[in-house]
Amino acid sequence: MKFDRKGSLALAGGLTVMSMLVAACGSSSSSSSTATTAGSSGATSTTGAKVDIVANAKAEIAKYTSVPTFTAPGPAVDTSKLKGKTILVVDHDTVANALVEITKGIQGAGQLLGITVNTFNGQSTVSTIEQGIQQGINQKVGAIILVGVATSLIPSSVAAANAAKIPVIGVITGQPDTTAPGQGFGQGLFGASGPSYVDLGKLVADTAIVNSNGGAVNSAVITFDNPIGPAVIKGINSVFSSCSNCKVLTTQDIEPQYWPTKAAGAVSSMIQANPNLNYILPVADTIGIFATAGVSQSGASGKVSVISDDGSSAGTLGLVQKGPIYLADPGYSAPWAGWEAMDQALRAMSGMQPGNPVVPIRYVNKSNLTGLDLKDLTNVFGNAYVAGYKALWGLS
Repeated sequence: MKFDRKGSLALAGGLTVMSMLVAACGSSSSSSSTATTAGSSGATSTTGAKVDIVANAKAEIAKYTSVPTFTAPGPAVDTSKLKGKTILVVDHDTVANALVEITKGIQGAGQLLGITVNTFNGQSTVSTIEQGIQQGINQKVGAIILVGVATSLIPSSVAAANAAKIPVIGVITGQPDTTAPGQGFGQGLFGASGPSYVDLGKLVADTAIVNSNGGAVNSAVITFDNPIGPAVIKGINSVFSSCSNCKVLTTQDIEPQYWPTKAAGAVSSMIQANPNLNYILPVADTIGIFATAGVSQSGASGKVSVISDDGSSAGTLGLVQKGPIYLADPGYSAPWAGWEAMDQALRAMSGMQPGNPVVPIRYVNKSNLTGLDLKDLTNVFGNAYVAGYKALWGLS
């Protein structure tokens, strides 16, 4: 995430405004971002080694192909004493589909629990987000949940909430790590909720290896200034480091506000500059919408494929379902992330330790999307979390 000088915060992950796709398809401008070049290391490949690499990648993918099951993030919570409490959700914005669905998840859980869930639209600006947090402090809410807000950019507001003894929960703005501050989401947070972006990055790399059947993987990564980017890239590199045929030829940073106008053109330029390029690996799947348009505009369909992660919107999953350019979009259930955020808030208000912040992921490609109605993403990720949390919270 990144703020401009006026305080505007750019957020990725789950944007599904299809007008952006139209803009991308009509764009021919190239990115002004700085490109860097990197190669991957690995032992000299043999035919046997190639087979092992492909088999390993298939085995890793297979671990995530099923609809996720529920695992309790911690001990049961006595929620009977929390009825009547109020929680404030501060959204980065109310445009990004993932954020909207996460917030709906929190609200749905609140209705079942008898907890009031108020929402505040941060309107993509630091000052407005800070106003929302201060509103929660003034109202002495039981907890504040930040959806899509990088806490490193609002440290004083988080500190003020801490001083007021109001726990703060972060959602989908970091790599879950129970040994790090805020479970990996930042200093001052009680807990977090989100998928493992490192694992999603690994699945992106595994997909390229399987699709190439052990042949050369010459990729380009598109990232942006957001904590999830390095985590996804870490996952990609961890797989490619064991594959001597796998390389990242170029990496470009394109901030979200420029995706509609620059991402497609940047992809076209990368294809022209790198004749052996065969994979575009955006760190967030919304970039993949425009990357797909860039591949199509370049006439490179069938030669260059797109693989990304997040999988939490019908727009991106629809492109995977349609094919043939967008190969896979492993991701997570946004409402599930909302219920997990609520679980963390319940634990905080009950004086308990935070629970496991990791939201389970599913590998998603055309084979397991065929025939599914993507208007309801329960068809993709299931809803095992509903019964699971109800039992954990004493509601069933």
